[in-house]
Amino acid sequence: MLSRQPPSPAEAGVDPETERLVAAAVRIARALPAARPVLGVLRGFSRGDRDRARILRGRLAERGVHAADLSLVPDAGDREPGRAAIARPLMDVLVYAGGPQPERAMKAAALWRLPLLIERQDGWEGGELNSLGGHRRAVLGIHLPGGAFDVAAREAVIVSLQPQPGRVRLILDNEKITAPGDQPLHVTLTDGGLLRVGGDAFGSRQVRRLRFERAWGAYRLDIDGTPARDVHAPLRIETLPGRLHLLHP
Repeated sequence: MLSRQPPSPAEAGVDPETERLVAAAVRIARALPAARPVLGVLRGFSRGDRDRARILRGRLAERGVHAADLSLVPDAGDREPGRAAIARPLMDVLVYAGGPQPERAMKAAALWRLPLLIERQDGWEGGELNSLGGHRRAVLGIHLPGGAFDVAAREAVIVSLQPQPGRVRLILDNEKITAPGDQPLHVTLTDGGLLRVGGDAFGSRQVRRLRFERAWGAYRLDIDGTPARDVHAPLRIETLPGRLHLLHP
């Protein structure tokens, strides 16, 4: 009788991207010094997100790798008042199960200072079944009033919630400038890891740190395209080089 070959990923209901992620996760787990490493599988909240995470954990378990279920870090506005950060989970590496919110997975990894295995994004090297790449990236470190701390993987935007907020004072590195308070302030990262601060009143500047102070009224802080919380000045944003450690198949 002819022996049947094991089912392909497609036959088993596992897409090639998940299978590639599983192979990379197993390779990483076996290289870790911990006797029984634990991988944290980050997932979103939709049914599709939960299904992808469950399949990923199941495939890892078949390969002898212990994986725990983790939801994405709540937005800053969902945290307890005055709490600086969500407690770091007892994991060795994070794995993003996939979905529409990769920035939130990157934010979790940067907050917790844990490596993140994530499907490669546009422009990253890799993509073959047994390949594994990695690099470090800067993130935006956001120091909020009251001692709270947050990070943004891609961008932060400060938007006034007042109809006539007047003018605000900004400190860009050591330069003090004033700008209309009703204009959104955009903060992103350059390829070189600097802050790119943009506003209609002063164009675009590249700096290492920004202090947003002496502003009247409440402002909304958007992180990576999602409204995070309402804030009052002062707040400080700086670049954190190498804080985000990404691994990708």
